[in-house]
Amino acid sequence: MKEKKKKRTNKPSPIERMKEAFGIMNLDEDTNISKEEFFKAMASLGLEGKEVENLFRRFDPDKSGFLDKEEFFAYAAKGTSDLHALLKRGLAAADENEDTILKAFEAWDVNQDGRICKDELERVLVMLNPAFTKKDLTKLMKAMDENEDGEIDYEEFTTWICNSHGPRKK
Repeated sequence: MKEKKKKRTNKPSPIERMKEAFGIMNLDEDTNISKEEFFKAMASLGLEGKEVENLFRRFDPDKSGFLDKEEFFAYAAKGTSDLHALLKRGLAAADENEDTILKAFEAWDVNQDGRICKDELERVLVMLNPAFTKKDLTKLMKAMDENEDGEIDYEEFTTWICNSHGPRKK
């Protein structure tokens, strides 16, 4: 008799993702994420400057320069609701020049194979929006993967970043 296939769930849970994101950003493994740690994490995704500063300020209401777990989990619960808009604003601040877009692409392409796979995209989402769901990941992948080969090449990434209309419609 065949064993019943387990129903897919949205694992890991949002709490587990928040803890994962906190661990990734908390480089010195203390109880807070410093502004510098937050900026390094965002830079590892190709995001720098005013957009990152604004994002940090948004989740540091006590203006301490640190995100404690409570503040970080508030960030994680809200996340960056529109990843496309955040990236577009961040890159627009850098004049959307090709070097800046290439730097962001290379930051997302962890294994440096010239393509962003679903796991690499998930890494980005863990840091920018830990409350994301598998549905969000799939939707973003579909929006970016124009040729539907399951990976995002540089041309697809550039098209998605520069597209002012958001995700394409099918």
